[in-house]
Amino acid sequence: MLRRTLILPTVFLALVALSGCAAEPVPEPAATSTPRPTAAPAAATSPLSCDDIAAPGDIAKIFGDPSGTIPTPVAATQPSTFLVEYAVPALGGLSCSWRVGTAAGNPMDHQADSDWAYLSVKVLPGAAESWAPNDTGNGPTDPLTSIGGIEAATGCGDPGCFISAPVGDAWVEITMSTNSFGTRDVRFDRMTSDAIVAQMQPLAASVYSTLTDAEPSQLAWPAVALTPREPACSGALKPQGIAMALGVDALEYEIFDSSNMNPVYFDGFVSQAAGLFRCDVRADGVLGTSIHVGYGLAGIVDTMITEPDSQAALPPIVLEGAVEGEHAVQVCADPSGYCTVIFSLGESAYSVESVSQAVAVAEAIIAQAR
Repeated sequence: MLRRTLILPTVFLALVALSGCAAEPVPEPAATSTPRPTAAPAAATSPLSCDDIAAPGDIAKIFGDPSGTIPTPVAATQPSTFLVEYAVPALGGLSCSWRVGTAAGNPMDHQADSDWAYLSVKVLPGAAESWAPNDTGNGPTDPLTSIGGIEAATGCGDPGCFISAPVGDAWVEITMSTNSFGTRDVRFDRMTSDAIVAQMQPLAASVYSTLTDAEPSQLAWPAVALTPREPACSGALKPQGIAMALGVDALEYEIFDSSNMNPVYFDGFVSQAAGLFRCDVRADGVLGTSIHVGYGLAGIVDTMITEPDSQAALPPIVLEGAVEGEHAVQVCADPSGYCTVIFSLGESAYSVESVSQAVAVAEAIIAQAR
C-alpha cells in the first residue's frame, strides 16, 4: 500500500535590518485564500464486524422458501449446551448468527412444530492449514465447489447445510440449521439439498471477498490468552467430592481429550484449539454423568447469558459457593430429569451433565476448587 505525504506550503517573512536610518514602512501583502490539500481518508483498521461481512439481503435470501417468500432475519445466537459452540471469539475469531422464525428455546426440549432456522458465519484466523474438506467429520466431500474463486466443501444433513473453506489463513464455516431438517421441516419443504446450498453461495462469495480484501488489522479480533494445561480429572474434580454429590462411595473417570483428536471438522478443531476436554463418571448406579472443562473460557458463560435467544433459552441459577462475577445456567430435558448446568468458576468454564444431580456436582466442583 502506498502512503502519500502531504507537503504544505510555508510562507517565510524576510526581515531586513537597516543601519543608520529608519526603515520605510513595508506594506503588508494582500491576504490571499490558499486552499489546503485534503488528506485522503485513513484506511480502515478496526476489526470487521458481523455487519461488515454479511449483507442483510444475502442473509435473507438463504431463508427463501419454494414460493419465493423472503423473511427478515434478526441477529440471534442459536441456544446450545455445548461449550464449543461459543468458543470461537475466545480464540481470536469472529462468530455471527441470525435467525428467522420463532426462537428455538430450550435446546434439550425439541418442539416439533417450531419454525426456527439459524444461519451462522464463523471465521477463525490461523486455522486454514488445519482445514479438511470433510462433511462434519463423516468423510471427504467430493467434489469441491468453487465459490468466488475459493474451493469449498459443501453438504447437507441433520440439522442443516454447510459451506466450509480456507480463506487466506482463516477457516471459514457457514452453517444453516433448521428444526427437523429433512423430515418435517416446513421452511425448505420440496427443496433439494443442492438448491439450499445454492441459496447459501452468494453470501459465502461475499464473505470470502470481504475477508480477502481486508487489511490484516481488520482480521485481528481480540482473543483470550489461553495457557495450555494438561487435561486432568483432578483438582476441582477430585473423585471424593463428586462421589459424595452423586451419592456413591467411589468413582472413576474416563477422560476424553480433544488434543488427541484428528480435527477434520470445524467444531473438532475449535475444541482442540480451546483445550476442551471431558471427564465421564464411571460408578455403580450412576448413568450419564459427564463434566466438560474449558480452562480460561469463563467468558463463554457470559456470552450465553447475554446473546439474544441464548439468553432466553438458558435460565440462570445461583450455585452455592459462587462469588460475584461468576454465573450459571441450567437446562433440563422433560420428563427425564436429565439436566446440564454450565457455570463459570474463576477464569474457567464447566459444564455438568447428569440425571437429577447436575447442580449437586457443580456445587461440589466449586467447593473443591476453593
